[in-house]
Amino acid sequence: MTHAPPALPRLHLLEEVADRYRLSLIGLQRRARAKGFTHIKIGKKRYLTDEQVLSLLSEATVTSAEHSKREQDLAATAERIARRRRRPAAA
Repeated sequence: MTHAPPALPRLHLLEEVADRYRLSLIGLQRRARAKGFTHIKIGKKRYLTDEQVLSLLSEATVTSAEHSKREQDLAATAERIARRRRRPAAA
């Protein structure tokens, strides 16, 4: 009975991840040095596995609540402008 060797994870260079997802490479490098996210360092190169890339992207993803807050602010501003226009002009 032979045992299959464990599957090695697919590695992505930090530079490639930054380029692919349009993230700041310098910002990612600083966070990696400060241990802001998990990564693999081989020599002077830093790599991410598929799971680590997904984790990094989920941390960087803006939630829809932020987007809806902005929409609410824009709607409130539009309402204020409409109310100002409805006021009768001073005589």
